[in-house]
Amino acid sequence: MPSKKALIESALFMANEPLSLKELAQIAGDEKEAKAAIEEIKKELAKEERGLVLIESREGCQLRVKPEYAPQVRHLTPYHDLSRGLLRVLALVAYKQPITQSEIVKVIGNRAYDYVKNLEGRGLIRAVKQGRTKALIATKEFASYFGLEKPEDAKKFFEKINGDTSAKKGKAGSAEKSKPQDEMNSNEEETGNEEESY
Repeated sequence: MPSKKALIESALFMANEPLSLKELAQIAGDEKEAKAAIEEIKKELAKEERGLVLIESREGCQLRVKPEYAPQVRHLTPYHDLSRGLLRVLALVAYKQPITQSEIVKVIGNRAYDYVKNLEGRGLIRAVKQGRTKALIATKEFASYFGLEKPEDAKKFFEKINGDTSAKKGKAGSAEKSKPQDEMNSNEEETGNEEESY
């Protein structure tokens, strides 16, 4: 007979949506055992060497990829074919949500209408009527795609990415400054000669 913990973990792995405690209790046969199994799974997945995390929300429990591993495995999801334009819209929505469709059009152009329609169809963003336009927000499907606990975490996720990028640029700048002075002078002379040739 399979263990209750293994049964609960299997159910969470197979489910596309969060499973409520009631649903898990039906699988495990007892709510108390289901709760104990959930806590045990959470504790095990919290270890650094594990790639998944158990998320608990109002909707229930769900297994997700840890945010730090999501970028390396995201290409395996059904959304790996997202174009650069679609990703730009996703980034705007994630960082500035709620953001109106007209604001996105100002940044990207009229193609934004098609991008928004595409992303809505995929369930990654949701539109809410706001005056004559739409206010766009990230969905739970979006959060799952990026390995986030909830859609509201999207802004922090992109801020972290931008922060890491800025840090790398800063290190590159420091490395540039640390070059030997004669090399820098040589570069300046070459630049000066190029400017004179125009």
